[in-house]
Amino acid sequence: MISYISIAASMALLPVLYSALILWYRPYFEKEENQRRRPLASMREKAVLILSEAALLRLWYALGMKGFGDLRFTLLYLMLAGMMTFCMTDVWEQVVPNKLLLIFLFTFVIVLGAQGLRELEELTDMLPSILLGVIFCGLCFGIGYLLSRKTMGAGDVKLSLLMGLYLTGEYVVGAVVYGCIVGAVYSVIQLSRKKLTRKDMIPFVPFLYIGLIIRYLIG
Repeated sequence: MISYISIAASMALLPVLYSALILWYRPYFEKEENQRRRPLASMREKAVLILSEAALLRLWYALGMKGFGDLRFTLLYLMLAGMMTFCMTDVWEQVVPNKLLLIFLFTFVIVLGAQGLRELEELTDMLPSILLGVIFCGLCFGIGYLLSRKTMGAGDVKLSLLMGLYLTGEYVVGAVVYGCIVGAVYSVIQLSRKKLTRKDMIPFVPFLYIGLIIRYLIG
């Protein structure tokens, strides 16, 4: 019974956390329309929330119905909330805000320090996977950034490293691979429809978000 209450609370908290992040960052948006934006007012945001809630429910079940008392669930949950936010800022202004990246970096350190000390054995088991996740993302996105002649945003690279920390190698590899596949398919379709040209730049974070959702849904 407690586990069901825990997941219900987690799902209820997700839109609250997303809204708080958007409201906090809203004054820093460059476009005036975004400075007045109300969280979860658009259909796109509502669709993102529905997908996130479904992925969270699947993740909770896949992890053995564990909640915030579990270090892995906490990290995966926070990254989901973060990716919802980064997805929308990239769509609205093609930016991955450094201020939000720093918040999540500090949060990772706090969670790892506070909760990891209580779950020392699980933390020890997770550390190699965390390192693997960071190395994987650093290599993939670092090389991609150089080969693209900096047409890939530096924010994407920094976000990928953050994903490596939170998702660990166990989840981040699938999230990145699925995201790249979806992004490639979308680009080919839009190019064939003449909706895009090879010189057009499209936000990449939404595809990483979709890759994350797919990875969570797979379990």
